[in-house]
Amino acid sequence: MHLRVDVVTVAVPDLAAAHAFYVDRLGWEPAFVAPGEITFLPAGARRMVAVFGRGDLARDVGDGGNIPSFTLGQVFNTTEEVDAAVQAMAAAGATIRKQPQPAVFFPGYHAYLETPDGTVWEFVHNPGSELDVGPADT
Repeated sequence: MHLRVDVVTVAVPDLAAAHAFYVDRLGWEPAFVAPGEITFLPAGARRMVAVFGRGDLARDVGDGGNIPSFTLGQVFNTTEEVDAAVQAMAAAGATIRKQPQPAVFFPGYHAYLETPDGTVWEFVHNPGSELDVGPADT
C-alpha cells in the first residue's frame, strides 16, 4: 500500500456558513458543489478539500463513534484496491469503522478506518466521479 492523500474532508457544523467562507469570502473556486451536501475545492494537482457537514459524516461513518474534525481520503481505481488497502491497514493495527461497501452519499464504494493515533481515513472507489482527483487512470 502506497501513501497518498487525495482528499481532506473537513467536517463542519454549518455547511452553508463554511461554503460562504471558503467560496464567497475567500474566493476559492469550487470544483463541484452539491448544495446542502458537499463542496469540493481544488487543492493542487489531483487533490481536493471536501467541506462536508459533521452530521452527514457521522451518518456516513455510521458506527456511533467519535467524529473527527477532518478525515484523510485516498482514491483507488478499483473496489479490489479499496479492499486490499483496508486489509493492509487493519493488519497494521487500524480499526475498521465501516467495512468496504457501496456508498450512500455518492455512487461508489468506500470504507472508513481509524489508525491507533486516532486519524480517520476513508478509502474510496468512485468510478462515476467527474472530479480530477486521485491516481491517474491506469
